[in-house]
Amino acid sequence: MSQSKSTLPQTSGDDSRTDENVETPEPVDDRAAQGRRSAPLALVFALLALGISIGLAVGGYFIWNQFQRLTGEQAGIAPRLEQKVQPLQAGLQAMRDDWQAGYRETTQKLAALSEAQGATDKRLNRLAALVERSERGWTLAEVEYLLRIANESLQLRRDRLTAAAALKGADARLRELADPQLLPVREQLARELNALREVPDVDVEGIALRLADSLQQVERLPVSGSHYTPPQAETKRPDATQTAHSWKDLPRVIWSAITELFRIREHDKPVGPLLPPDRAWFLKENLRLQLAAARLALLREDPQAYRQALVTSSAWLKQWFDTEDPAVTAMAGELDRLAAVDIHPALPDISRALQVLRELRSQQERLAEPADTPAVPATEKSDSQGDGNEPASQQAPAAAEEAAP
Repeated sequence: MSQSKSTLPQTSGDDSRTDENVETPEPVDDRAAQGRRSAPLALVFALLALGISIGLAVGGYFIWNQFQRLTGEQAGIAPRLEQKVQPLQAGLQAMRDDWQAGYRETTQKLAALSEAQGATDKRLNRLAALVERSERGWTLAEVEYLLRIANESLQLRRDRLTAAAALKGADARLRELADPQLLPVREQLARELNALREVPDVDVEGIALRLADSLQQVERLPVSGSHYTPPQAETKRPDATQTAHSWKDLPRVIWSAITELFRIREHDKPVGPLLPPDRAWFLKENLRLQLAAARLALLREDPQAYRQALVTSSAWLKQWFDTEDPAVTAMAGELDRLAAVDIHPALPDISRALQVLRELRSQQERLAEPADTPAVPATEKSDSQGDGNEPASQQAPAAAEEAAP
């Protein structure tokens, strides 16, 4: 092959070279030799091409035969497939019809659900408005209830602590509402709280204990005139040896003898009669009864009977008992101080705040009732009114709030 390549004629591109000294002689014998050597190679190529052609022909035949066989098989499979596909198509058509019917039904249900959702949204919005107004109404009803508790505690039981606590609780609820329209109520509450603070405190328990202690001390008090105290004996003894030495001394001796027979004593205070023991016992028992009556009047909050009993007891101590005894003097002073205590002080009127609140609520309810007020369904009305256990003052505000738009 290398030799054949070297003997190939040169192209025109090689002729362009301008080398005059190079010569390319081509002998005739060399060409013949090359021709003889290339003949077997061409035969090999021809045989190879023939073999390839035969192989292609055989392969084409086998391929055509397989194609024909496959075509026949396909022609037989098509009817069977069509027979099997027809039921599937019928089922698919039925499924499509069912799906369309279900789609239409679902569409109708979705439309109905959308309408129901719209109605539910409206009801929820209305319920939210009702709940908001109802919450305010319940808060005002709670404030009214606290004000009623304060009035009843102060007027019926004279319990200032409970009344003050109820008024403070009502003021705290009004502060949470933060409604400027309720400022007059809070202003009146402040006045009533200040009026309650000005009422003096009465220590009923302490006064009752002091009276009980005085009852126990009555037995030890000395009664005036119940004990006789003899006068002190004089240490100066009379002179029995006095004699008259002359007639001038006779009057002095006679007067001395007379003065020995009579003795005169001077008292700064009038002397009372001596009391027998039974009368002293009755006097102490009467004093005990007066103190017990004062204690009972204190617990019953009867200021007139309380003061009268203590004044009578103090007068008896000063009249019938020994005022020089420290115990008697101390008890008389204690009873005078207790009689000066006002056990039933005047209480202020704290009902004005309740009246102002009711007036404001009635005014707001009248303003909040338009002409076209929608009717509340019976179920919602029954649910909002509760089971009827609430007080009437709380049910009425709730009904008014439900009727409001």
